[in-house]
Amino acid sequence: MAKKQDNFYFSSFVKLVDYSCQAATYLNNLVRNFDGISESKKDEIHVIEHSADLERHKVMQKLVREFLPPLDREDILNLIRDIDDVTDAVEDIVIRMYMYNVKKMRAEVPSITQVILDCCEALKRLMEEFHNFRKSKTIDSLIDGVLRLEEKCDEIYIKAVRDLFEHEKDPIEISVWSDLFHRLEQCCDACGRVSSSLETAYMKNL
Repeated sequence: MAKKQDNFYFSSFVKLVDYSCQAATYLNNLVRNFDGISESKKDEIHVIEHSADLERHKVMQKLVREFLPPLDREDILNLIRDIDDVTDAVEDIVIRMYMYNVKKMRAEVPSITQVILDCCEALKRLMEEFHNFRKSKTIDSLIDGVLRLEEKCDEIYIKAVRDLFEHEKDPIEISVWSDLFHRLEQCCDACGRVSSSLETAYMKNL
């Protein structure tokens, strides 16, 4: 069990992943009820991302003053960076859809955004267990769960891009959706990096 004074970091990891979950929920709802991307929608997800940045800054400010943090400083920095990358990657999808002025959602997208949301929620469960990593009996299976979802996203991504190039005739649509599918897949890759960073941190501290 983490010492009381160490709980700040473990609680902050959970808070940061919760912002990723909020962003993923926003994206998933957006594509399932799609009626275009207005500037206000782009701004709404940015509010989530900005709140995550403020929380990350709080962790960094405390770490600067900390004499003996519960994990290596490098591991804490890697974790908060990687979690922040997830939230940024999800926000970037909405920004790109706004930039490309996407008018119609492709059928495969909701299945990918659902996996992204599932990945973020799996990460949150993993982070909620992290404070107890020395005694945990579930942390390994929670890490595996994130990796399985990452693989599921890869499978959907490969099929979606294959279908795009097989059936789409408009070169602009091919260009736009090649990029968007790639960036959607990278959201799950970012989740995988978080689980890998966490696994490294806890293995070093067993």
